Amino acid sequence: MKNRYKISELAKITNISNQTLIFYHKKEILIPEYIDTNNGYRYYSSSQIWDLFFIITLKKAGFSLEDIKNYTKVKEPIKNIKFLEEKIVDIDKKIKELKNNRNIIKEKISCFKEISSNLEEKVEIVIRKSMRVYFIKIKNPFDQEEIAQTYDKLEKLGNKNNIKDIIYVLKIKKNNIDSDSEIPINKIGILLPDEFHLLGEEFLEEKLCVKLRHKSTFDMIKLSYKILYQFIENNNYKIVDDFIEIGNEVVIPLENGFGGVVDIYIPIKKIY
Repeated sequence: MKNRYKISELAKITNISNQTLIFYHKKEILIPEYIDTNNGYRYYSSSQIWDLFFIITLKKAGFSLEDIKNYTKVKEPIKNIKFLEEKIVDIDKKIKELKNNRNIIKEKISCFKEISSNLEEKVEIVIRKSMRVYFIKIKNPFDQEEIAQTYDKLEKLGNKNNIKDIIYVLKIKKNNIDSDSEIPINKIGILLPDEFHLLGEEFLEEKLCVKLRHKSTFDMIKLSYKILYQFIENNNYKIVDDFIEIGNEVVIPLENGFGGVVDIYIPIKKIY
């Protein structure tokens, strides 16, 4: 093994550019072992090859140049251990964030596929299962800023409590939707897993419902409600409780605005 390597040789070994090595020198991240005062050539030792490989590893792991510089200056094993252990914690956090972002992207893809399927959704009569929901009451049912902030609070609450798949539940006070330009949201909540409990959670009993899956822009959801209303009227049913919307917070851009997939449930009973 050679004792010294020119900058071009080290660059070739580690598959980085001469300019990167010059930059690392200027930033005091990797200082050449020897510099020829006559011609300015930089020479690196064989041990610096391994130093550089580790620097590249740190860079790929997302370490800042300042972090890498601080690490290279530490010569005490105990301090090195502490530094690297702290960085492992940082990497684990980033991995968790990346996994979460991956799941969000997968949900977007799934939503796009479902909306693009062109399968016509039909009104169904179903038993909506019982569920436990942690709700936040909406002060102004038409305030989009308040609604967005509520979704954000619930998402943070779900993440804090390690709820893996966050499902949102909206409660709509039963009303005559023909008289309103929008559907008034009374409460927004998250569905709680069987093994999880939160103070203030509500228990929703199972109900006989008419159900319709809305797969379009959100400003068209009123049309889905009208279809449900018409079905209820035509089949001699009566609305007996508040409406429930269930879905995730996957919002996708469509030709006429933003939308997603939402299951609408209206509790009913037969009129004889």
